[in-house]
Amino acid sequence: MMKSKILKLRKILILDGILLLVIFGMFLFVRCRHRDAFTDKGYYKNISLEGTWYKVDLDEMYVVRFSDDSFDEKDVYGEQSKKGKYEIGNHALRLDSKEYSMKYVDEEEEWKDIIGSDTDGYQLRKYFYTIDSEGNKVYYFRDEEDAADQLDYNCQTNAYYKKAGMFDEQGFAIDEEGMLLAYNGDMQEIVLPSSVTEIAENAFSADYDRALNTRKVIIPSNVKKIDSGAFFFSNVSTVVVQKGVERIEEWAFGDSNIKDIHLPDYIPEMSPSMFETEEGVKGLRIHCTSGSRTEQFIKENPPEGDYEIVNK
Repeated sequence: MMKSKILKLRKILILDGILLLVIFGMFLFVRCRHRDAFTDKGYYKNISLEGTWYKVDLDEMYVVRFSDDSFDEKDVYGEQSKKGKYEIGNHALRLDSKEYSMKYVDEEEEWKDIIGSDTDGYQLRKYFYTIDSEGNKVYYFRDEEDAADQLDYNCQTNAYYKKAGMFDEQGFAIDEEGMLLAYNGDMQEIVLPSSVTEIAENAFSADYDRALNTRKVIIPSNVKKIDSGAFFFSNVSTVVVQKGVERIEEWAFGDSNIKDIHLPDYIPEMSPSMFETEEGVKGLRIHCTSGSRTEQFIKENPPEGDYEIVNK
């Protein structure tokens, strides 16, 4: 009995020892990986950040000046934000004691073999971005206008709407004027809230991580306008547009996975290109009443590709 207990104890000690070795090995791996990033810099050893960059951190912009091994950061009003030392590693950047993954992009350098030295008419950017441990990106641009463009884009993302507290418990981000900016909920079938009067561009776009699991959207009569690109690259397969919607803009349902769309008998303004896609629709079924003005409009402005009209 005593011998059996000793054997069990030895097994436990051996397993504990192996576990400690694994943990220690992982620790050394992480330490060495970070150290190697700054000792063996690879391509990044030729990169210089010296000069002025415009930093975009979600919805805030800063002016950052790099010189030698130091950086100085101020907000757009000239108030000091940060300052300290920096070092470039291989796809890594150290700002003071913090280390980040880094991606550097010089579009003029990348495209020179294709467009040559004549860069007129091309908006070629030079920028880099860092990624923190949670996957958040912070951009740095050489050109202030490029930074402003990125800022505008950021202010249309889920991250911005979340920071601004705009998403409700169901996952709808609706502004004060009743525009549905985004839906990031998980429901397979949704009816838009009564407060929505307009659906914004990319509100259901999977490219923006929206409505990823939603398959059916019902658009009630309180919605008056469906903007261009509202369902761009959407995972939604069925859309029901109820009577009362007044305007559907071009590309509203373009480049989406919509297979069934139900339309009322009459919509005052419909764009002939509301279903337009680069490759044409595939297996789209348009449900509408036989002899209605909607059916007549579809027949006079048929979408390109494989579609059929299904009469109610």
